[in-house]
Amino acid sequence: MFSEPILPLEDFAPPEPREVRVDGVEKPVAAVLLNTFAPALSHPLDFLIPAKLDAVAVPGVLVKVKVGTKRYTGVIVERKDSTDWQKPLREIERTLGDLPLLDIPTLELLENVSLYYGTGPSALLRYALPERRVKVEQDFSTARPELDPNAVTMPPPEQTTWARYAGGVEFFSDLCQGRHPRAVVSSLPLGNNPHFQPSSRFQPIAELVAAAWSNGEQSLIVMPTVEQADEAYLYLRDYFADSDQVVLYTSEIPTAASYETFLRSRFGTAAVVVGTRGAVFLPLARPGLFFLWDDLAWSLSSDMFPNFSARQVLLMRSQLCGVALVLAHYSVNAGDLQLVTRHFARGLAPNREVLRQCTGRFEFLSEDAQLAEGMTGAMLLPNAALRLVRRGLQSGPVLLLIPPDGAFSVVSCANCGTNAVCEVCAGPLTFEGSRLVCTRCGNVPAHYACLRCASTKLRGRYLQSRTVIDDIGRAFSGVPVLVSRPGKGRIGLVDGASRLVIAYPGGEPFATGGYEAAVILRAHMWANRTALWTAQELMRQFLAAGSLVKPEGRILVTNRIDSRLEQALVRWDPWSFAAHDLREREAGHFAPAWRTALLQGSSLSEVLAFLRQDFPEIMVFGPVPTRENPALSTAFVSVSLRDSQEFGRALRAVELQNARERKSGSSGLRIVVDPPDPAGQIG
Repeated sequence: MFSEPILPLEDFAPPEPREVRVDGVEKPVAAVLLNTFAPALSHPLDFLIPAKLDAVAVPGVLVKVKVGTKRYTGVIVERKDSTDWQKPLREIERTLGDLPLLDIPTLELLENVSLYYGTGPSALLRYALPERRVKVEQDFSTARPELDPNAVTMPPPEQTTWARYAGGVEFFSDLCQGRHPRAVVSSLPLGNNPHFQPSSRFQPIAELVAAAWSNGEQSLIVMPTVEQADEAYLYLRDYFADSDQVVLYTSEIPTAASYETFLRSRFGTAAVVVGTRGAVFLPLARPGLFFLWDDLAWSLSSDMFPNFSARQVLLMRSQLCGVALVLAHYSVNAGDLQLVTRHFARGLAPNREVLRQCTGRFEFLSEDAQLAEGMTGAMLLPNAALRLVRRGLQSGPVLLLIPPDGAFSVVSCANCGTNAVCEVCAGPLTFEGSRLVCTRCGNVPAHYACLRCASTKLRGRYLQSRTVIDDIGRAFSGVPVLVSRPGKGRIGLVDGASRLVIAYPGGEPFATGGYEAAVILRAHMWANRTALWTAQELMRQFLAAGSLVKPEGRILVTNRIDSRLEQALVRWDPWSFAAHDLREREAGHFAPAWRTALLQGSSLSEVLAFLRQDFPEIMVFGPVPTRENPALSTAFVSVSLRDSQEFGRALRAVELQNARERKSGSSGLRIVVDPPDPAGQIG
């Protein structure tokens, strides 16, 4: 089940396995995965099973073991009759309960995901095991009643919300028949019902869950935030008659409730589990459906090593277990499109006529219009925006979307404003003193000419999103103003009364009946960022905001952005822009078109030499010194997707070797697989 680490050492040969015997014990060797961060202990270690524990020491059970002078909690991943360890094996000290908390598919998932991220499975074990509660475990019954298909009402596929998508009826029919299809969905906004409730956006999810439930299978629903998970959980409990079958798994529920949800999921006594990123490793007794909303939301990627993403875990889990998978959002990204083009998943887009009936209209303030307005064209709220807002306020709420707080350092042409990029790798350029340097490959251009206007003059811009709320309030004196921010500062719902709602990305409230109009301010502050993810993030954020506007309502963007992005927004067609983005990533050797990694350490020469030896066609950008710490160097590497597994094994070997060197006093190595913004992380 678990592959051995491949060490970058010459003349290394693993020892021959030796047979182990214990009287009265069949397969007396337990491979135990330790719950520890130590890379040197990141793979299963062998321990002896004493006769007194023979009956309870089964795969999936937690145990206490001793390594050196320290005691660790671990989980048995398999039993066997031989070991590679040539010294006498230590015995397992005791088991922690009798329940096998992790099943074989989950253990295999930990191995596969850890291999993808170039580390050992123990680095992920803490995400798969919640804090244990003995009292909950003692009160829990593992008896598995069959999920009652009669507890759900199944409408004909033609009468579901999926009939509004091209290919949706066929997809839903296949799911009902237990065929476990996979799909990428560019979702419809809430539509033109003036009495809609925001929770109605969960109806398509409920229909998918019902289809899996009717086959006696469990569903795992993963949302980006705790607030969204709570909303989905409450909607599904209200939707199904047997509401006790719907459970919640987030970081904000009590520890005992979290452990009970874990047990109900593991032993099949819950039909539906709704959670956030941490739920992706939850073991399911009878998995039938994985659903992920907004797969590129930042909250769905871990900021702790090994920096896994919920999207990647569910992709691998769906393939390993043969489970239906749905990735849905208003937007579609390059990775989603790649799944469709490689026939891993179907692409479901709304029928064009339905789309026109359910969406607002994106408009962009052209350069000619700005010039015609004179000085007001460059103001925070140009006249066109003022007129749109005042007209909308006559009948209901209007949404104003402003850039997130923060600053971005950009080097651009002093003449036309085009961002300066490297002629070698197309990475963003920055100033180091008076010298121009590529943040991606370290190239130092001797001369620079703008790709758009050929000007040789450059300027460094420090883009900062200043508070604009007071300015907007003064422009609309007497109009009620609400401010909504992501997280705890987010307003969930506003009524249909006339008011201004100022929101930061991710904090947009729903409005009963939809907003009359929306204005997206200072779009250039998003568009001028040099991060690799800038364009796909613009598409994601703008479509999410546009989805809240009434059908035929206007969504005005007050600054010009990339023309391809503008056209895709006007047509409400994220697929076409995803295709453009994927082509650019293929040309630039970026994920998801390539397997990539960012390496950072005090000396990368040996690591890069090892990778070049194993992957002759590897692309290497750098190493370059990091700005924060010139003693550290950073390199970006990419290999073909066909070398994916071998690349993971190589990174795993590098990490293990680095752990040994770190013990001897050498500086550590940091590895980030598929970094979202290589240039930004290099800089």
